[in-house]
Amino acid sequence: MNNIISFPKKEKRAKPLPKQRVFYIGFRYVGPFLCQDVQNIYLKRNGLKNKVRTWSLITYGKYDENDHKEYSIELDSCVENDLPNLLNEFEVAEEVSFDELREMGWRGYTDYSAKIIDILKKS
Repeated sequence: MNNIISFPKKEKRAKPLPKQRVFYIGFRYVGPFLCQDVQNIYLKRNGLKNKVRTWSLITYGKYDENDHKEYSIELDSCVENDLPNLLNEFEVAEEVSFDELREMGWRGYTDYSAKIIDILKKS
């Protein structure tokens, strides 16, 4: 007697988004020449709206000199596929790789390509 039951294969689920929503990216210098301040840049993953996720670049600071609290200040935001361009615009694209962005929950696509050179082959 054959009592072997075949079960359907279990589908792999996509890696869930991390619970953390704000990630430190790096810093940049802001202000006039020779009187520059360092501005820390953070990347914030926003929620889905109409099946489109948005991302924001934020920093923390005071609204005025007399304020004793720091607030999150949104510098700019974009849709998911425009995130690499936004990072380039704020000159922090070198601080994070595409793999690190994917670990943060970025599900966009890249249209960047590079010429592959075979260094073992003599030309």
